[in-house]
Amino acid sequence: MRKFKRAAVAGIGLLAFSGIAAGAAQAAPAVHQGEDIVFPGTTIEDCQAHGDELQAQGKIVGYACMVNDGGTVSVTPYYND
Repeated sequence: MRKFKRAAVAGIGLLAFSGIAAGAAQAAPAVHQGEDIVFPGTTIEDCQAHGDELQAQGKIVGYACMVNDGGTVSVTPYYND
């Protein structure tokens, strides 16, 4: 009987924790990825400068960078929904 009680208490605790985690995930603002924006540049620093500028202007909430062949960089923007 003791093993059953321990298992029940552990199961209830696990359900409560997963409910809290699901509630926190729903409360977070939704973000979506936009299409890449291509700029001239050859280094990751060039890409970050463009991404930082867009973010400082309030146009995006985050970004990812990639250096392309041919002297361009791509900023992948993230927007709030």
